[in-house]
Amino acid sequence: MWTIGHWGIGVSWIIVSVYYYGNIGYIASSIVYMLFLILILLFAVAPIRLFKIKKEYPLNLHSALYISSVFVLLELSRDFYFGGFPWLVPGTVGIDTILSMALPLIGVAGVSFIIYLLSAVIAMSWNNNRKISYLFLALSFLIFIPSNPHTEEADETTLKISLVQPSLDPQLKFKRGYKAEIEGALLTLTNKIQNESDLIIWPEVELPYSYNSKQFKELKNKINPSTELITGIWHFEENKLYNSLISIKSDEIYKKRHLVPFGEYIPFKSILNPLLNYFGAPISDISPGTSNQELISINKAIKAAPLICYDIVFANDVRKAVKSSDFIINISNDSWFGGSLGPYQHLEIARIRAIENNRWIARSTNDGFTAFINNKGTIVSLMPKYQQGSITNEISLIKSSTVYSEYGYYVTYLFSIIYIFITLSLYLWSKLRN
Repeated sequence: MWTIGHWGIGVSWIIVSVYYYGNIGYIASSIVYMLFLILILLFAVAPIRLFKIKKEYPLNLHSALYISSVFVLLELSRDFYFGGFPWLVPGTVGIDTILSMALPLIGVAGVSFIIYLLSAVIAMSWNNNRKISYLFLALSFLIFIPSNPHTEEADETTLKISLVQPSLDPQLKFKRGYKAEIEGALLTLTNKIQNESDLIIWPEVELPYSYNSKQFKELKNKINPSTELITGIWHFEENKLYNSLISIKSDEIYKKRHLVPFGEYIPFKSILNPLLNYFGAPISDISPGTSNQELISINKAIKAAPLICYDIVFANDVRKAVKSSDFIINISNDSWFGGSLGPYQHLEIARIRAIENNRWIARSTNDGFTAFINNKGTIVSLMPKYQQGSITNEISLIKSSTVYSEYGYYVTYLFSIIYIFITLSLYLWSKLRN
């Protein structure tokens, strides 16, 4: 029931995604979504059902720690086996509460562990000691009271950035004559701000052609050569198509590592592809970038960690990418979420990455939410959904790392693995002795 509630509501945007990109109707999109939800349900429940479930558990800290460890590792293994789907990790609800103080130390996985631990103690003590259950229930309410315990640290080194939000319909990209409208909107917005900013950022794959194409070279000639501009663009290389980010001035390029399920790749292809083919849905065939890509240089001396859309969801990869960076660039095209919960969740995840890694994030999207997020997770400036325009802000360039960014990511997972290993070893030893 928890899986159906948590995931059923939380990833309901998949219906919008499949409908919007696949153009196969809401009925077929809903069927694909239900199959995906069933797979998540089986993945979450099956390992737990391997153990005997007793009707009542004794109030035992050992049992609560064991249960919490199992759930945290289930989250990690789901990311791995689903080709990467670390969306809606429970710890995300800790942002803007006292729990967010743990994010720079043990990250979102550590906050998830705390939530699981509280839940386990409340559930296990409900039938045995109602007072303890009420006590921990009250504690859980207290730690979720809205709060912003982070204070921003002043930094003299800054960079002035402008983020462009064109808010154009992506469905019209390949219609005759619409190319000029896309370019016109981007150039008009850029010309208004190019003299007041050190860097301008366009969103993910807004242009309806690829890098090094004739159209792209013509576009570059329309941009002031002294302008530092980052844009998302398609890139063909060795018969593979990449969703990429490029610096117009230096031609440095980054290829998106993590592809969006149902938008850019199909999870469980052997199961879902026949269904999508039956309904006539187009099957995406985009290639992921490698893990050892370079940072993007701004004015030669400044280093930016490039992340495209879904890349920012993967905590460990973000942690490794930003270590040598001054700030994070996140370009996205959240228009494929439609009016669902997706854009709000994506923005919240970006805020968590800023807190975990002590870095500012400059986030440019097609139609919202475009935002500047400081290193404490505060949204400094934001452009609403469906609004066309730009926002400009100075960001601090930060080199110092958090405990989490150095080694805190591993703390929760290592503790869980060791705790489960010791528990199972003691259990087997007791069985052998008997």
